[in-house]
Amino acid sequence: MSKKETIIQAAMKLFAEKGYHATSMQEIAEQSGMAKGSIYNYFKSKEEIAVSIFRYHYEMLFRKLEQVAKDNTLSAREKFEKQLLLQIEEFVRRKELVGMHIGEQAAKINDEVHQLVFRIRAQTINWYRQAIIDIYGERLRPFALDCATMLNGMLKEYMFYMAIEQKELHYSALVPFALRRLDAIVASFTEQDVPLLTDEMMKDYLHVEQRRKEEERQHIVAYIEEIIEALANDNSSENDVLHSLNMLKQEFSQTEGARKFMVEALLLYLERLHIPLWSELTTAIHRYFAL
Repeated sequence: MSKKETIIQAAMKLFAEKGYHATSMQEIAEQSGMAKGSIYNYFKSKEEIAVSIFRYHYEMLFRKLEQVAKDNTLSAREKFEKQLLLQIEEFVRRKELVGMHIGEQAAKINDEVHQLVFRIRAQTINWYRQAIIDIYGERLRPFALDCATMLNGMLKEYMFYMAIEQKELHYSALVPFALRRLDAIVASFTEQDVPLLTDEMMKDYLHVEQRRKEEERQHIVAYIEEIIEALANDNSSENDVLHSLNMLKQEFSQTEGARKFMVEALLLYLERLHIPLWSELTTAIHRYFAL
């Protein structure tokens, strides 16, 4: 585990036990086994740690879910069942995160965390919605958001029992149980039923990925500008390095989006150099192309 991950794990534990506002950077340092000054080499503030906690956990979770989605040997229902099992296992294993999320401490930290939690919630609802359409067919599309919301509510309560109250529920029984309840809900719809949640009403959820990609693009441009400014003040910086960085900035400034092959070629050239904010920049670029 890297030092950055060690800090994240320590902070996540303390935030869940004591609450975000009651936890100090000094306590995070002690829990991490590091000097307080060393933490600032990785995170500028407690708020930045909180943002990283949610990103770290959910990016890892959604990568695992994507791997299952690519398994063409599984049916749509088998994929969803396996993904739900993964989701529950990760939540229970990382009960500190669940304590922060379900306890709604995230909304009290800062707007960036609040927006990140909304994106995660929207991603989950979109994932459930599409899986429900894949399993039950296009006939259920009008009710897919309602079904996704009901399923999310069921699972969230069960996960709370398991992760926070330590109830002895078995993952392997919970997922098929919840999906059978979903079967019953789907079977109960009649021609007289009208969806409560419409695409128009929930457009902020349905379009969250587009907004997230745009926000990530803006972060990348800001990182590149900061790097260019730092290197421009360094007389030893080569002109072709600055030229390559400006080309990279141009790629992410285009309205039609950055070309992956061009970005990869520029990164390949730049990675041999000791460039400030390199790790942050490349991480943001990888997130951008993963969306």
